[in-house]
Amino acid sequence: MNKLPYALLIAVSMTGGCVNKMAVDTTAGILSEAEDSTRAYFDWESAGYAAPSGIMQLEGLHTISPENVTLALTLAKAYMAYAYGWVADSRELAEAKGDFDLAAHHQARAYFMYKRAHSLVLRAVKARDPKFVDMLTKEPKLLTAHLKKYWHDPEDDLPLLFWLMMSWSSEVNNSPDMDSLIDMPTLRTIAAWIVQLDPGYEDAGALVFLGGFECSMPAAVGGDPKKGKQYFEQALALTKRKNHIVLFNYAVFYAIAAQDRKLYTSVLHEILEAPDQGNLYRLSNKVARRRAVRALERTDELFY
Repeated sequence: MNKLPYALLIAVSMTGGCVNKMAVDTTAGILSEAEDSTRAYFDWESAGYAAPSGIMQLEGLHTISPENVTLALTLAKAYMAYAYGWVADSRELAEAKGDFDLAAHHQARAYFMYKRAHSLVLRAVKARDPKFVDMLTKEPKLLTAHLKKYWHDPEDDLPLLFWLMMSWSSEVNNSPDMDSLIDMPTLRTIAAWIVQLDPGYEDAGALVFLGGFECSMPAAVGGDPKKGKQYFEQALALTKRKNHIVLFNYAVFYAIAAQDRKLYTSVLHEILEAPDQGNLYRLSNKVARRRAVRALERTDELFY
């Protein structure tokens, strides 16, 4: 989540239309290349303060060049990172204090951010493959066949598929409408195809999604905690346990589903006691650490 200087946005908006778009498209590429430096940022608090203004400025750039896929993905990822790393944090703090009205407020904020991210990625997917949206309502076998035929290039296709799956599933998980859970089997199909293309993509994020699905969904719709454990362990192996968001999800999804209190506490303590894991994980691991502290405080109420 990069904070663009206001001067840049003003300068872009004052030039001619064609130059506007050229400048924005150039900026989009620069922002994409700068993502790794953002992940390395050391201070969770100041990153959270900076994020909203960065998002608003990215929205302004997106208005000038709405067809720029790189910019759309950067904006979608900014919404998702802020919703998960800071808005959800505020919700958890409110819940811990018993302020459920405030918690509901932050839950709604997160939902609309994920919904916006989903709409940004879906628009890019539609532009890339107009038939794809129609396939989302088909049987999983038909959707998989379409993916195999039209979405088989890891370099070109994975970014859109992955962030569609992530933004859409986050929207569903935060939706006030339980009927939206009907979309989860479709998301499972997309995640399984991402794993086929590259199981380690974006820190094995599709494997983590599948692990969470298996551990949280009832058996009637295909849930299986034992299979979920396999997905999580594969993700942990691929990430070498450096990404603590993966560890955190392993604890709160599998360990709780299996009622394995020892695993739950040991994984959360692993997050709290681990040294710095390097630039790619510094900021996200700080998010995981905050979550782990609160998750440990709830141990007695989660295990029986």
